[in-house]
Amino acid sequence: MAESNLGPGIDSFVAIGDSFTEGLRDTYPDGGYRGWADRVADAMAQRRPGFRYANLAIRGKLLDEVLAEQLPRAVEMAPDLVSLAAGGNDILRGSDVDLLAAQFEPGVAKLQAAGCRVVIFTGFDPRVFPVIRWLRGRIAAYNMHLRGIADDYGCDLVDLWSMRVLNDTRAWSPDRLHLTAEGHRRVALRTCEVLGVPVTGDWRAPSPELPPAPVAARSGDRAGSGDDARSRDSVGAANRARWLAARREDARWAREYAMPWVRRRLSGASSGDGLSAKRPELLALPVAGSADGAGALSAAGGPGEVGQDFF
Repeated sequence: MAESNLGPGIDSFVAIGDSFTEGLRDTYPDGGYRGWADRVADAMAQRRPGFRYANLAIRGKLLDEVLAEQLPRAVEMAPDLVSLAAGGNDILRGSDVDLLAAQFEPGVAKLQAAGCRVVIFTGFDPRVFPVIRWLRGRIAAYNMHLRGIADDYGCDLVDLWSMRVLNDTRAWSPDRLHLTAEGHRRVALRTCEVLGVPVTGDWRAPSPELPPAPVAARSGDRAGSGDDARSRDSVGAANRARWLAARREDARWAREYAMPWVRRRLSGASSGDGLSAKRPELLALPVAGSADGAGALSAAGGPGEVGQDFF
C-alpha cells in the first residue's frame, strides 16, 4: 500500500459526477446514499482534523451537465482535491466517445488551472451482464481516452476496468448499473490506494466463493452405465435449472429496470430531475465520538458524519 501523500495540501475534497459518485445503492441507516466518495472522505477525515467535503453529484447527469452545473461550483469552492467521474450515462444513450473525451479534457484543465488536484475514473468492464456488455467496446475506447488525459495532465486515475473483483455479479445491484455497498467499498479502497490514503482493507481480496457447479462423474468414478446415465441427467437438469433461472432474472431486469429507462429516454426525463446534491456545501466532517459528532445515527455514521467502519 502506498504511503500517505495527503500531506498539508489535501484538507478538502469535492466530488462531482452522476449516480456512481452520488453513491446509489449504498445506503446509510436513514436511507440516504453513501457510496465510495463518502467512504473516501471519511478515511481522509480520520487523519485530517477539520477535513472538509462536498458531494455535488446527481444521478442521471450527462457529462455536459456535470461540466456546466457542477464543475464551476467546485472551482468556486477551491478545494484541494476534486474527483470527476462522468460519461457513463452518455455512453448508454449512444454518444460518440471521441466527442465525450473532447469535452472531458477541458474540464480537467479547468480544475487544474484552479489549483485542484484531480482524480478521474475509467468505466467498468460490463462483460458479466447480457445486453449491457454490448457497450464493452465503446467503454474501452472511452477508457483509453481517459488514460491519455490522465497521462497528459498528470492527474490521478482509478482504473475500474481492471478491478476483477467487480466482475462478480454480487458487487452489483439488481439494476446492473449501480454498485452494491460492497462494490462501493472496493472502489473506495482502490481510490484511497491511488491517492495514498492509508487503509487496512485490500480491494483485491477475493469475494467468498460460490458453491461449485455440479460436475459429471468421471469415467474412473462410474459404478456402471445406469449410474453414469443418472449422473448425466442430474448435471443436465441442474444446468437447465440455472439457465432458466438466469433467463427469468434477465426478464425481470428488462421489466423492472430496462423498460422504465427506455420510457424515460423517450419522454426526455432523467432519474435526477428535480433532485439536488446530497452535500452541496464544502463543510467539515465531524468525526464520530467528537463533540460535533454527538448523537450519531450509528457507529457506521450517518450522512455527513465519519463512522468507524468506513471500510
